[in-house]
Amino acid sequence: MKYRNEDDKCYGVAGMAIGLSIFDATHLYTGVTIDADGLDCIKFTPEFYFSGNPRLNAKESWQCLYSHYQISMGLVIADTVCRKMLLDHGTVDRKMKQTLLDAVADEGKALCQLERDEVEPIFDKYFTHMVRVFSNSEIRNAIKQMAAQLKQYRSFSRSEINDFLHQLSII
Repeated sequence: MKYRNEDDKCYGVAGMAIGLSIFDATHLYTGVTIDADGLDCIKFTPEFYFSGNPRLNAKESWQCLYSHYQISMGLVIADTVCRKMLLDHGTVDRKMKQTLLDAVADEGKALCQLERDEVEPIFDKYFTHMVRVFSNSEIRNAIKQMAAQLKQYRSFSRSEINDFLHQLSII
C-alpha cells in the first residue's frame, strides 16, 4: 500500500481500524499509527505473527495462518476501498480491483498454498462487504472524524479506538 499523502494514510488506517472491528480481530492488535507504512500502521500482537507451533498439528497451524491471511486480505481491501470512496469520493474501478485481487492471490499462494480460484470468492465477499460498510453514512462520519484525529495525534491504542467507536455507536 502506497499513500499519496498524510490524509490518504489517515483514511487508510482509519478504514483498517474499522475493518479490524468488522472482522472481529480486535484481539490481534494493540493500536494504530500513521508513522509506519502499509500494514505496519497496525501494531499487531505477537499472536498475529504466528508462524507455527510444534504443539499444534499441521491442520490447526494452517487454519491459524489462513485466518490471519483472511484478516490481512480484509484490511488491504478496507484500506483501499475506504480511501477511494471517502477521500476520493469515487469507486474502486475494475483495474484497481483486479490489482488488489492479484496481490492477495499471490499472498494466498505464498502463505497458504491457495490457488487463485480459492481466493477469488473470499475476496469478492470481503470486497462487496467493505463497499457496503463504507457506503453507510454513520461509518463515513466516523471515518472522517477518526482520520482527522489520527492526523492530529498520530496514533491510537486499541482501547482508544474501541472507545471512539462505542461513542459513535459503531460497535
